[in-house]
Amino acid sequence: MQTKKYPYTWEEAIEILRNHPEHKQIVYDAYLTTDLISNATRFERSAELQETIKLIKKFNPQAKTILDVPAGNGIATYAFSVNGFYVTAVEPDGGATLGREAIRFLLDKFGINAEIVNSFGENLPLENQTFDVVYVRQGLHHAMDLTKMISEYYRVLKSGGILVACREHVVDNKKESLQAFLDKQVDHQLYGGENAFTLNEYVEAMRKTKFEILAEIAPYDSPINLHPYTTKDLSDKILETNVGRLLSKFLPANIVSKIGFKVLKFSKRPGRLYSFVAKK
Repeated sequence: MQTKKYPYTWEEAIEILRNHPEHKQIVYDAYLTTDLISNATRFERSAELQETIKLIKKFNPQAKTILDVPAGNGIATYAFSVNGFYVTAVEPDGGATLGREAIRFLLDKFGINAEIVNSFGENLPLENQTFDVVYVRQGLHHAMDLTKMISEYYRVLKSGGILVACREHVVDNKKESLQAFLDKQVDHQLYGGENAFTLNEYVEAMRKTKFEILAEIAPYDSPINLHPYTTKDLSDKILETNVGRLLSKFLPANIVSKIGFKVLKFSKRPGRLYSFVAKK
């Protein structure tokens, strides 16, 4: 079977989306605008980041060192650094607004002391038992070899260290469900780099590498998975649907919202977001 060829690189794909007004909100919500300072400071103030820090403090309260992989344009490296952690950023892309040069710009701009490493997650040029936390935001689902990637994260963690994997796309199977997810990803149509795994594949890869799963956070259960929405945003959307309007004639708004959230939580939408915390 011949692999489909896509016409653009990741950088080119995002530049195309930036230049199309209909995709402006997607780019903004993904912290991928050309305004690196705004991207970083918005992420640092986000409910997602604050909830992530709460998880770190809950499951590894003495944590000081974080491996941010893949670090992308540096928003998390910046955010964790200004919150008192020492960060090593791993990013294979060298781009000025999406990759290592973007990270370097933020570090220089804010006088942050952090290390930048050019590598992929499956093959880290880092010593064993170096970090208290491995932080992965929307990165596991890009793995060429999921088990190998997670085993590398296990290797570089100290004993008792934690893997915090946020916002990973979940599908029900690698055929129809995966294809339905990919068909809706505008960036994938340009560069072909999106992917997703089943929930069982994520869980089994962690267990194979001897991680103990401490938390499996389902869609709509945390601000981490809700971004760019808030609970109020979704509640308003539920009430504005035809079913929401109908139910609101007979039930209080808060009850209608609760019913809507139940439906959303148990829906099988391809690409739904899960997050995980696992301990070495």
